[in-house]
Amino acid sequence: MNLFTKHFAGQSIVSWALQIILIWIAWAVKSHQIPNNLTTIFGAGVVLLLIYISFSLDRRGNRHKG
Repeated sequence: MNLFTKHFAGQSIVSWALQIILIWIAWAVKSHQIPNNLTTIFGAGVVLLLIYISFSLDRRGNRHKG
């Protein structure tokens, strides 16, 4: 669990992992490994929302550290 609170370059490891997943989705659509349909778009949207939530939690955590 301590891995989730570790930061690298100002972001948590979870934020980095989610961003890498989003890049992988974009790359897979570009190379036609996965179809460009509503399921893929909604999946990418969910990943994007999770990234924003993780950024928000990172900012809130940094504010309390003072």
